[in-house]
Amino acid sequence: MEMGKTYKEIKDYLSKPIDKIDLSESFSLAKRCSMLLDNSETELLGRELIIRTLDLWGKISRDTYNVWNDLVEAAGLHPYVESKRLTGAATIRKEYFQSKNLKNVCFHEEQMKISLLLDAQKSLIVSAPTSFGKSLLIEEVVASKKYNNIVIIQPTLALLDETRKKLQKYSGIYNIIVSTTQKYGKGKNIFLFTGERVVEYEEYPGIDFFIIDEFYKLSMARDDERAAVLNHALYRLLKMTNNFYMLGPGIKSVSGEFVKKYNATFYRTNFSTVAVDVADVTKGKIRKDEREPLLFSLLESLHDPTLIYCSSPDKASDLVTKLLNAMVTKNGQINNGGLQPNNELIQWIDENIHKRWNLRDALAHSIGFHHGSLPRHIASSIVDAFNKGDIKYLFCTSTLIEGVNTSAKNVVLFDKKKGPKAIDYFDFSNIIGRSGRMNKHYIGKVFQFHQEPEQIELDIDVPLFTQVDAPLELLVQIDSKDINDAAIKKLEGFNKLDEDVQALLRRNSGVPIEGQLKIINLIESDFDAYYPIISWATFPSYKQLAAVLDMAWKYLLKKGESKGGAYTPNQLAALTLIYSEERSLRGLIEHEYNSDYWVNNFPQEEFRRQKIIHMVLQIAKHWFDYKLPKFLSVMSEIQSYICEKKGKKPGDYYYFSNQIEHNFLPADLSVLLEYDVPSSALKKLQPLINKNLPFDLMLKEIKALDLGKAGLISYEISKLKALPY
Repeated sequence: MEMGKTYKEIKDYLSKPIDKIDLSESFSLAKRCSMLLDNSETELLGRELIIRTLDLWGKISRDTYNVWNDLVEAAGLHPYVESKRLTGAATIRKEYFQSKNLKNVCFHEEQMKISLLLDAQKSLIVSAPTSFGKSLLIEEVVASKKYNNIVIIQPTLALLDETRKKLQKYSGIYNIIVSTTQKYGKGKNIFLFTGERVVEYEEYPGIDFFIIDEFYKLSMARDDERAAVLNHALYRLLKMTNNFYMLGPGIKSVSGEFVKKYNATFYRTNFSTVAVDVADVTKGKIRKDEREPLLFSLLESLHDPTLIYCSSPDKASDLVTKLLNAMVTKNGQINNGGLQPNNELIQWIDENIHKRWNLRDALAHSIGFHHGSLPRHIASSIVDAFNKGDIKYLFCTSTLIEGVNTSAKNVVLFDKKKGPKAIDYFDFSNIIGRSGRMNKHYIGKVFQFHQEPEQIELDIDVPLFTQVDAPLELLVQIDSKDINDAAIKKLEGFNKLDEDVQALLRRNSGVPIEGQLKIINLIESDFDAYYPIISWATFPSYKQLAAVLDMAWKYLLKKGESKGGAYTPNQLAALTLIYSEERSLRGLIEHEYNSDYWVNNFPQEEFRRQKIIHMVLQIAKHWFDYKLPKFLSVMSEIQSYICEKKGKKPGDYYYFSNQIEHNFLPADLSVLLEYDVPSSALKKLQPLINKNLPFDLMLKEIKALDLGKAGLISYEISKLKALPY
């Protein structure tokens, strides 16, 4: 077979079925790769072809293994170098690239450069491809033990969960703080937080290093509703230290003012450790009704772990059901190779969600979906099952695509949207970057159902410093000495407010200031009428909760912000109160399934069941776990300010808010929700655990229990046994 001389010809040659690459072909191929590698303009192409050749390792003439091993080393791909073939100086060079702090970990060339900069305590902003291995350097910093208190910011709970699992081995060195209710220890501490939690955590020890993963989310240009809060978190951390590591993919430049002020190094590299093949599945336009059959036919032909990107949770769930039905229609049954995977999780779903949830049926056949509406422990278990091979096809949304490492060889880009918006080239690059994985899949395969977006690179502004596009909610958190001319005019109206109102608005960080002022004016305009419905404490009536949520809904939700599955504030109030009575998602699901509204409007039982399960999980994750407690705390602060100003006894929403946020568990015990322990397990443990114990002592008490006798099922026991005892 003629391999040709150009990069494309060689790539095409390596992509075709090959039984064997004989001695002559192997030497010729190595020579051409070496020539490409030796030229700075073609170095990336040479490295890619070497990676593609590694994928055919067993078919290469064994007499050329040493030659290829030298080429792999020359390409800087030191993790792929076979140490047993090295001698003399090559052995010493290989040793140089071994991590100083991680056992049996070898860095590639660019990782080592960054590692040395971090070791020299340089502040770094790194832009590198998805497969680069940026997150491994987070563990390198932790393992060095040179910092006493580290904050790590991740944009999603899925990423936080992945990082927590990786760093759990250091729990004997560091106290790992994952909840704002946890107190830091006297020794070393790692805070694993989202940007919101960094802002909400009341008091830190002296932070001496911080990390922001996916740092491009600082920019307001990508219309991320959390950008202002992330900038606030950055500002708070920079007051404690200017020693940091920020990482992300595909960044062209970063605000020069920010880089200069903190003497940071912006390190940009295109070094990749995997090759990616992108195929256009449709080969032109196809009808809408042809897309799904084409997808299912494609999946049937793929035998390696496959992610299927979907635009929304609804879409992911719907496609799973349709795939299952298509398999049954074609084969009469689903051929699962005799496997019985995911049984522990299935049992938990049967007891705590519903026996007819489509995810439960999918898991029984090595299929799953992953999105932001799933309970945290389920989402974590699904990623683990996929990486172990217990799930073959995983339908997912951007919550998994943005940074979580999986063992996917294949990625199917089925949808061209991210929610209601079209994905841009940055999203596209992030998605296809999930295919392939260093030391597992040399070549990732991407199958796209849409044309590639126009190629762009991101220039990242840091609104905290440019302040031109910074929202008022961010500017009011910045000290006056750090405000520049661009922001002074924006703050004129705020600075004219009473000091008590200014303090109130600052306490309610990240929430629209204009909306809060409208609520204050609304209540004060007819205080006598509003007082009975805002001055409640403990548990509210429906009328009281609906009135409070109506104001929050109208004035505190930002333009375009997700409603999280709720249609109206009245509906949200009703569901919240039912949840507070049932105290379980299963109870809420059953209540809704049998309600007149759902029965009358959705008479088809199976459709109604799936729709209700999805709605309840979405509202629980979006509202009960965070947004509702946040709004209730803001509204409690507002009504308290107004009532005290009017000389009336204020209400207090915090008890009710905490009950909802902590799944009706004591705050100390609810911390374990962050460790993927389901609330069902914690409710069974609650009578057996002493209250108000420090976290480490609580873990010791749990470890000493006979979990089987506590009435826990195997899934719950497995989650508890995975705790960092």
